Amino acid sequence: MRRVLLLGGAGLALLAAGIGTGWVLHRPPAMNARAYAQNRLIAVQVHLDEAPAGYVFLAGDSQSELESPAQRPCGTELVNGGVSGSSAAVYADLVATLTFRRRARAAALTIGTNDLMAKNKPLGPDATARFDASAERILRTLMANTDRLVVTAVPPVGRELARWLEPAAVAHYSERLRALCGRLGCVFADPFAELRDGDTGFARPGALRDGLHLARYRPVMDALAPVLCPPRPASAP
Repeated sequence: MRRVLLLGGAGLALLAAGIGTGWVLHRPPAMNARAYAQNRLIAVQVHLDEAPAGYVFLAGDSQSELESPAQRPCGTELVNGGVSGSSAAVYADLVATLTFRRRARAAALTIGTNDLMAKNKPLGPDATARFDASAERILRTLMANTDRLVVTAVPPVGRELARWLEPAAVAHYSERLRALCGRLGCVFADPFAELRDGDTGFARPGALRDGLHLARYRPVMDALAPVLCPPRPASAP
């Protein structure tokens, strides 16, 4: 019961509001995320279909979905394709179902929070291999549909969730994403650097609202914007 109260107090309410982590119900997490995604992806596809040229696509889990689509990180429309509760494996399947009628000017991916569950031994070779394979599928899908892909580090987590999450996996999976970008040609960035309590995998006090989600999301987009949309070189005479 205590587990449900600690994670479910935030998770169940957020899931009911359409932004839950998908971790804490009795059903498997992947089932929760996929059930939520059935309706969520309708909205994402509608926005993609109507997005103007030069839009920015935001991909990933709830850390992406909670970013306000009213923001204009490159002075253009933001299409928020985040799906709360998604692990890398789940999002790899979901993003492959989307149709990008126009290429995005840039895309940003934040994934990994839902891959940190300690019971799944995220530091083990099997879990690491699955994460790598799923993340590569996501990256290849996005890189086929955008001119510039920025992949972020995994955000830090709250110390109150140390019993359920593996904090060392935050850096572990972040480095896996960095390596993938180095191999595939995307850009790696850490817009969460100011929120980290050193290299512990934990967040600084006050950085999170519930042990998982950020207290403030707009500063993260502000930090990402220069990487997403670097100044274009002046045209040669």
